[in-house]
Amino acid sequence: MTLILCECAGQARNYNMIFGSSNWLNFYNEQLTIIPSTFAVTARNATMSEPDGALSLVVDETGIHNANFDLVQDGSAQDLGWPARLASLLILPKPDAPFHYFVFVNTPEVDKQAGYVEVDMSMNLGAGGVVGSGTTWYMSNTTAKIAATTHGNGVDYWVLQHADGTDTFHAFRIGPGGLNPVPIISATGPLLSATPVPDRLSSDFWGPMKFSVSGDQLAFGFDHAPDSAGAAVFWFNSSTGTVTVRNSSLAYTAYDLDDYTGDTIAVTLPMDFTSGLDFLTTDDRLYVAYLDTSIDGSGGFFSTQYDLTVCDGCIPHTSLASNTSSVGVGTEWGADTTGGSLVLGPDGELYLRNAGSNQGFLHWWDNVPHEFNTSLGGSTLISSPDLHETWGFPLFCKRYHDSDPAWLGLREEDGRDPAFRAVPKPALNDGPTTVLVRKELPAGLYALEVFRKGRPLGSTRVIIE
Repeated sequence: MTLILCECAGQARNYNMIFGSSNWLNFYNEQLTIIPSTFAVTARNATMSEPDGALSLVVDETGIHNANFDLVQDGSAQDLGWPARLASLLILPKPDAPFHYFVFVNTPEVDKQAGYVEVDMSMNLGAGGVVGSGTTWYMSNTTAKIAATTHGNGVDYWVLQHADGTDTFHAFRIGPGGLNPVPIISATGPLLSATPVPDRLSSDFWGPMKFSVSGDQLAFGFDHAPDSAGAAVFWFNSSTGTVTVRNSSLAYTAYDLDDYTGDTIAVTLPMDFTSGLDFLTTDDRLYVAYLDTSIDGSGGFFSTQYDLTVCDGCIPHTSLASNTSSVGVGTEWGADTTGGSLVLGPDGELYLRNAGSNQGFLHWWDNVPHEFNTSLGGSTLISSPDLHETWGFPLFCKRYHDSDPAWLGLREEDGRDPAFRAVPKPALNDGPTTVLVRKELPAGLYALEVFRKGRPLGSTRVIIE
């Protein structure tokens, strides 16, 4: 485990996300930094970190890796029976089982399967290993859409899938005993078309699906018609696992006021693909990124804000739209056009990745939400020499941060937490090296002991000069 020693002032938090080969976003105390990494993940990937920032798992199309990027025992894609190309990945902690995680995988158009793997990170002296053998495939005929949120009991989880070519959601409950293979099925919302092979820009298959932070709402991208993508928003009952449609007619619509009459003019433009969506932490605004794949200079990301505080039928009429990210004449598309392009970061801000080829750009959405009849506004471009070609943002459950932190140091005699703590960062995970950042600690001999969930992971002594 790679460690950075820092003073613990309050409940500082550290999260990491991947959005392309060697691109790592680190959020520490709600501050974004871009970290170079020697680990080049594949186009489909997911990470799992503890609330204090302890990196636990990195999963991509090559298999399941620990914090040092080594494959866990029996965790290669070949061992797990994964195809060479995947559709989606998601990681959840197993309820009431410290060090155990479920890795969920959806396969693309050829296979259309959903499976999971249980991983025990306490195996092999902390290097991790797969529990059992291979992948348990629990659903067939799935789309790439997968999302997760907590159950109403605060312990279990719901993993939501959508059947291809249907209007049915399948909600699978995850508890201490594992996954219940009998889903709660809800037939609601638009009828998705059956996916041909291959179908690179099918919003019905590839369009993102996400829960709101509270878990009460859900949204996904789909195709209204050929070359006309849209989005739908739903209610979700976290106690029963049932889904109910709110509105399924969201599209890229720009509202403007006529300079002469003062009337509201609505202009709806066809878009090729619904490439990203997410909610604000307040659950009262939904943001959707539509993709126009034209290469004549008019293409790019066209973003829309929807107000969710109004009546269900009124939601489309609240949209504010803008051209957030142009691609430019003749610009080639990136390696992962179908990957998610919009994400709500752990700092509560919205980030949009650029779909242009070999462009390491990230956009921060300025000053959201915006009032109706005002401009949605633009975005602040975030660039760095450490950014490479961007792939899709990972899918993740926003409410799985429920585990005890790992503390580095001796606890005070009164039982309080120590005056400093360990926060791993993937930029330094190039092997077993441990980096300790001294900060304001005085010189002397320190006895260091690592705990997680009340269990000691190891100890050492460090001299600070």
